[in-house]
Amino acid sequence: MRQNRTLSSLVACTAPLGLLALAGSAFGQTALNGSDTCSGASVVTAGIYLGTTAAATNDGVTTCGSSNTSRDVWYRYVAPGPGSLRATTCGSGTLFDTVISAHNDCTRATSSQIAGACNDDACGSASTINVTLTAGQSILIRVGGFSSGNGAFRVELAFTPGVTPPPPGGNLGPDVTVGNVVDVARFGTNASGAITAYSVGTDSCNRGDVPVSWYDTGPRNREHPVIAQNMFRYKVVNGAGQFEMLGQSWLKHGFLSLNSNGCGTCITPPDGGDQLGVNCSDVYGAGLNGSQSNLGPRSQVNASTGAFPMPHGVGSGIDGGQGSTLGMRLQVPTADVTGTGSGGANFGAQYWVDTHYVTMDDAQFVRPGQTVAINGLNNASYRKINIANGTGTPTFIGGTVQLVPGIFAWRNADPLVNIVAAEYPEQHPTNANATILGRFWVGAKATQIAGGMWHYEYAIYNLNSDRSGGSFTLPLLAAASLENVGFRHPRSHSGEPFANDAWTTTREGNSVTFSCPTFTTSANANAIRWGTMYTLRFDSNAAPNLGEGTIGLFKPAAAAFPNTVTAPNIPVPTVPPVCVADINGDGLLDSDDLADYITCFFSTPPCALADQDFDNVVTPDDLSEYVANFFAGCP
Repeated sequence: MRQNRTLSSLVACTAPLGLLALAGSAFGQTALNGSDTCSGASVVTAGIYLGTTAAATNDGVTTCGSSNTSRDVWYRYVAPGPGSLRATTCGSGTLFDTVISAHNDCTRATSSQIAGACNDDACGSASTINVTLTAGQSILIRVGGFSSGNGAFRVELAFTPGVTPPPPGGNLGPDVTVGNVVDVARFGTNASGAITAYSVGTDSCNRGDVPVSWYDTGPRNREHPVIAQNMFRYKVVNGAGQFEMLGQSWLKHGFLSLNSNGCGTCITPPDGGDQLGVNCSDVYGAGLNGSQSNLGPRSQVNASTGAFPMPHGVGSGIDGGQGSTLGMRLQVPTADVTGTGSGGANFGAQYWVDTHYVTMDDAQFVRPGQTVAINGLNNASYRKINIANGTGTPTFIGGTVQLVPGIFAWRNADPLVNIVAAEYPEQHPTNANATILGRFWVGAKATQIAGGMWHYEYAIYNLNSDRSGGSFTLPLLAAASLENVGFRHPRSHSGEPFANDAWTTTREGNSVTFSCPTFTTSANANAIRWGTMYTLRFDSNAAPNLGEGTIGLFKPAAAAFPNTVTAPNIPVPTVPPVCVADINGDGLLDSDDLADYITCFFSTPPCALADQDFDNVVTPDDLSEYVANFFAGCP
């Protein structure tokens, strides 16, 4: 994941290669940049190497991380004996979002990549792969970047001799993913034309080493996947990008796995269509995923554990009698998908859909030797679509981006967007010695706009947290302005119990909190439920720095589990205004500011800018402080 940095830190970190060599020599590191071409790959042994892709070109493709056009450099490693090679860019010295992969040869095709040897975000924005090798085996290590990311990196190669491949079965467990988003269907609108219904087709893959349960009948009928579908939009408004989730579907309940070869050589499972075998795929077209008889509510599904009741609920109170068209399908406000032509309200907008599988055995599996269930973290994929007009069926632009949800499309549209994981432990339902990793993805971007102001855009995607997100808190000095606050969420519909109310905004001390009502106040409040993304935005005269946002978890849990989760390394408004006396923020210090301050000071209660000495109390000292600031002038 890309992490924004302040300009000063970027200047400090983009040292010439000679300086990298000096720094590296002190810590047992070697400045060896790797070759710009695969055929000329630099030969290396186990060790730590410092390099940069800043001046490189692209010479390879991979199966992960959207790196197929990124600048890359290459190393060749020859195994001294049978064993396992670990290649990682984790650790200090890597200054951009890397993608690392291993290849058998220089053929410019994904077939050259060693199966499974590609990684994007193993540790923040850095990457790690592990490759089992035979004696004398020669492989190529590619260091590239996510999208257009490039810069300095530190790669460590560590060889462990004598390691043999793990025995087949049970080490990776069942691991369902979305291998491909296959098609999109448009069903029409409601009577008023305000809402348009879609559905999205999926082809699943089992990347694990045991079959995934696909049972939809009999005593195990709760052991099958449910499939969510969402739509997103990016557009530029008043010079700043805005990224929003436009709509969501109910959940398609899976049935009868076809066990096809779309993901590799399918190993037919023992229970046939009641399981998705290892390396097997199963396709549901948009027609099946939009079939209302197989759609159930999201509110019944615990995405952390994959548990849900059967039979599932059905729609009620569906959109003014338009249930045959809209009910339970992916519903989007028509105004958000019209006017895409020249001069229209959505001209220049970009659109994506994502899909997400949840199933119990995948969600709860704890790999041998580990204590945290993680298989449910790679179950969503997204794909870009073209919406030529509001009445046509969307078409695809490019291929499916696998293993990550639709929030990553924002970085596809704007590579400078930060996207970070905010993670915490969820209680495991059957294993007292293990937890399930709950994850939110948080995207953020600060954009300087007119009048010395900054636009802050935050998107919070709940991947699998059943506890949900009930608040989001950011640092914001009491002296800083807060204007044009905006909130966008996908509408719950078709009888789902969740409210659709906008979040409230509260300033207290040097922070601002956006929130819905608490769980004890309303269990069906508009919290960020799993598989959905909420967007918060505002303008401020406070400039950005890297900092933390805090997600307040909506549902309570046992005392041993946290009530908040931190989103690190995102732009937050922490710098006070350059001129505290410029009350109206127009860049001019004049009598209007003096009049505005007097109004602010004597209002009941005084407004935040009345506190000129930043002690969180408004007293006559603040008035004296402002007069002094006023006559001192602005820098």
